[in-house]
Amino acid sequence: MDAQQLPDECVLRVLDYLWKEPRLHEFFERRSQHAHVYDQQRVHKVLWARSVAPMHVCRAWRQPSVRRYFRTLVVDLQCQNALLPDAAVLARHVLVLANSVQYDPLALSVQFLDAHTLGLCVFDSRDACPDVSHALASTLHSALPHLNSIWFQCMGSIGRFAQSVLEDLSARSSARVTAMHFESTESRSCVANVIRSHAHSLQFLSLGKVSGGVLSTLVVHKGKQLVYARLKRLLFAIPSNTHIYADVPEYTTSSFPQLEELYYDDAHSAGLPREEWFAPLFDVFLSHPTRLKYLTFPIVYNTQRCVSRDNCPQLVGLRHIKCCWATGAWSSQQRESDSTRVLSAIASIPSLECYVHPSYIARLSHVPSNIMCTGLWRLDLYGWPLTVNNMCWVLRVFKRLQTLRVTLVQSEDVDDAWQPTSSVLKRLTVGSADAGLENQELGRLACMLELMPLLSRVSLYDQAYAFVSKAAATWTRDTHDLQITNSVSGLRSGQSFRSPLAQLTTAASANSPPSTSWYLIHPLLIDG
Repeated sequence: MDAQQLPDECVLRVLDYLWKEPRLHEFFERRSQHAHVYDQQRVHKVLWARSVAPMHVCRAWRQPSVRRYFRTLVVDLQCQNALLPDAAVLARHVLVLANSVQYDPLALSVQFLDAHTLGLCVFDSRDACPDVSHALASTLHSALPHLNSIWFQCMGSIGRFAQSVLEDLSARSSARVTAMHFESTESRSCVANVIRSHAHSLQFLSLGKVSGGVLSTLVVHKGKQLVYARLKRLLFAIPSNTHIYADVPEYTTSSFPQLEELYYDDAHSAGLPREEWFAPLFDVFLSHPTRLKYLTFPIVYNTQRCVSRDNCPQLVGLRHIKCCWATGAWSSQQRESDSTRVLSAIASIPSLECYVHPSYIARLSHVPSNIMCTGLWRLDLYGWPLTVNNMCWVLRVFKRLQTLRVTLVQSEDVDDAWQPTSSVLKRLTVGSADAGLENQELGRLACMLELMPLLSRVSLYDQAYAFVSKAAATWTRDTHDLQITNSVSGLRSGQSFRSPLAQLTTAASANSPPSTSWYLIHPLLIDG
């Protein structure tokens, strides 16, 4: 059967499978955690290359594919675009590149009658003329008469031109600004003005690198709380040495009632974490019950601020990045260790499927008893000083766990009760925070691995690798599909995969015991 005999929908499915671009999918679905994915300029290049693809197939394939591949058109207002009227009729999304200095009104000489989404990417300049911004807004309104959604991006610093185009276009049409993406919003009050004016309609907001002052004015302005009633996804990064939210009062309701994903990018934050950065940040976003499903956020120890069922009852994925110990007014007395408190909190979330916290933390004072997240399949506690028995408990209570990363330490109680358990675990990484485990504990680890019939990949630190590799020869389970690697030599990068704590203690003087002072601990707080 050739393409002429296939229904058009079947042909479209084949073409989508062959030509689907992950970057385009992430851009339109708005589900990536990386801000650069929403750079419309990059997406333009992909679309330009993709738009000629239907020209390289036969007529039978070209006829249905044209309708799909011209649903999204790219228009560069710096030059005349050879847009066919037929292509304009097919368009559903129009991505426009606009420059404040150079603008050709003939570039949009056709109407997109069925287009409902405008992706407006503006290159602003101080030399912009006000007349140009009004003319551009008028041209866009005429070309897109049925527009209902605007995705706005400003390349570089936002100025009067970009602000004027957006305001004028919003005033002329009934379209709502549903998405905004900025490279940086540091120390730019006009950015805050633009965002606040569309707080009622925004569904996606990527702030880029934002200062604490700008971020706080997005929550409170002139003494009044702002509410982003439709916002579902928020991405931002805060630079180092930033004091934030000092003047933000406590409100009885959240400013982000519909937020489903909150992503804090710590790539620009370096140095010693401080509680006056993160504790107020927690109070603004997580002090009230939320609808969050995915959260990447700092954690503050020695405080009651926890991500739990109380504030995130629908959470699916949680990644704890940079952490610090609260002191003074930010702290509160705790009856249990931070590790037990954190694990108890995340275990109370029934919907949780993935938890990542690869940073140093104190030993468990006891294991939590009330475990509600029975669907957890990925757990990363690399850096937590767990004993082999702690690991057995983890596998026993999280019965669906498939991926696990842990750091094992020698048990302080040599008579610690040994309770081996079977598991459906498929991938396991084990690091060491000190000299390693003694033979008795290594034997328990090897026994545990033998009871995991689905285990396919195991990465172990040097001593454990040598011991387990030898013990595996005597196992009764099938080891044909089991891959055991040395974490030092098994990585493609060739770098050691051991805990940061182990690297620091190894680097310490051989004549003195390893220090556990703050100066040793604070480098571990940076997520590896």
